[in-house]
Formats: sequence, C-alpha cells, structure tokens
Amino acid sequence: MGCVKSKQSGALQNASAAEGKKSEEEATLVNSDPLSAQAHLVHPLLLDYAQRLSEEIVSKAVQQWADFESKYGDIPYIESDVP
Repeated sequence: MGCVKSKQSGALQNASAAEGKKSEEEATLVNSDPLSAQAHLVHPLLLDYAQRLSEEIVSKAVQQWADFESKYGDIPYIESDVP
C-alpha cells in the first residue's frame, strides 16, 4: 500500500506541475503586449472560415434540437423534489 500511495502522490504532483506550466503558457498568450497584438492581425480568409464554421455548428445544433424535440416533445417533464 505504501508504494501505491507514493505513486499516487507523485502523479498528483506531476499533474499539478503540468497544470501550473499550462496556466503560465496561457497567461503568456493572454497577457501579450497590445502593441505587438496589433501587428499580428488575423487573415480575413481565416476569419471567414471561422464564421462559416461557427454558423454550420449552430445550424447542426439547432437541427439536432429540433429532431429531439419532434421525437420526445410530447413526453411531459415531471419535476421532482427527490434528488
């Protein structure tokens, strides 16, 4: 049991160290200098692609919701106080 416990604590330490490094990297990306951010403008084709992709995702989500609602919409929802 002692070995398992030490392995688990080592894994947790490694995970927390990796998470700390990841948050430092994200902080570096988020806290960039505004002047240098203006120099790296996003290409218009990339913006157009992202817009079309997001519209497609929303369209599919609405279609899935409509399909689900047509199949199961007539089933009444019963709210319960019991967890």
